[in-house]
Amino acid sequence: MKSLHRIYAEMLVSRGLAILGSFGVAILTARMLGPADRGHYYYVITLAGLAVQLASLGIHSSNTYLIARAPTLLAQIMANTAWIAVVGGVIAAAGVMAVDFAFDDSTPSYVLIAVVLVLAPSLLFFMYLSNMATALNRPRTFNGLVIFSSAASTGMALIALYPSPSLNGFLCAAAAAAVLSCVLGWAVLAKGIEIPRKFDYPLFSRGIAFALRAHVATLFGFLMARMGVMVIREFGNFSDLGYWSIAAQLCDALLVLPATIGLLLFPSLVRAEGMMRWNEFKTTLVQLSAVMAVLCIVAAVAAHLFIELVFGAAYVPAVAIVMALLPGIFFISVGSVASQFLSASGFPWSQVLAWVFGALLQASVSIALFGKVGIVGLAWIQSGCAAVVCTWLLVNSRRFRARHE
Repeated sequence: MKSLHRIYAEMLVSRGLAILGSFGVAILTARMLGPADRGHYYYVITLAGLAVQLASLGIHSSNTYLIARAPTLLAQIMANTAWIAVVGGVIAAAGVMAVDFAFDDSTPSYVLIAVVLVLAPSLLFFMYLSNMATALNRPRTFNGLVIFSSAASTGMALIALYPSPSLNGFLCAAAAAAVLSCVLGWAVLAKGIEIPRKFDYPLFSRGIAFALRAHVATLFGFLMARMGVMVIREFGNFSDLGYWSIAAQLCDALLVLPATIGLLLFPSLVRAEGMMRWNEFKTTLVQLSAVMAVLCIVAAVAAHLFIELVFGAAYVPAVAIVMALLPGIFFISVGSVASQFLSASGFPWSQVLAWVFGALLQASVSIALFGKVGIVGLAWIQSGCAAVVCTWLLVNSRRFRARHE
């Protein structure tokens, strides 16, 4: 059996390759579209991401929990998640678009509507499928799916350059890549398995109590990460959103390490008992904190040169945003380890409240101060609220330590 460190290394390599793909798309859209349309592109992708979070119901977390304990449930879980992804994803996408158009005086874009209606359920389904691979202890399958998804995104973006690059072309390319990734993911995981067609309500009910807590926490965590996008869209302009999108792209790349470790750590913590769970959590926490501190410092030093060389001088204003977001990246990374420990310990409501409080605090402060502090101040507000959530989760983790002694 391969060591956990080797599994981590292989998955990080695959995610690193995936990052190259996402940066390829970011570079193409940034240089071909300019700050304003790049901001518009990122806003549409964010709307689809919001629909994914609304529709997910935390099922990906409960799927991981259930499959890790009973792999024989895979066939029915795949059937259930297919129904949830398609039906729930489309409904959530329609709801998000309806709210967006209610606050927007411009003429609705039918291409934008179609892209979000396709992209949201596709991204949701792919998230379910890739999480199942980790729950089944098939990291190579997960790695392959992630790499394929990234390659598909890059390939479709390159196709969108012809005959001439456009905002609608890049958006359609993103939707097509997501659909292709789902087709491959389903084909790989369903191989040799007879998937039932009916939705299993008892199984759904079995995981929903756990899933809903995960859903609320994940939703509000996503809102914290994308709060700046919504505030800038409402009170700023698409050019500012374009600068923010580049800064967010760099910071999201740094979060790949804690996200990858979290994917593998959670099933491991679920299987661990007593003090073994606490000790594994503590070791991971110390190691990840040290690594992320170094990565954030390196990113701060290299940000200006990297952005100017890769994305162009037009995006240099994003450097100040990166500097302000980096402390929050560190705190979110540390807090993610505590979240995995608490999730494996039963997902207490106090964990959920941490993210709800953080999102509400960030929303109120961001809206109140945006006119005075601008987009850079908005990034500092995000980092400060991340520190609050991280502290809450760490304190909560120490409280749960007594249950493992």
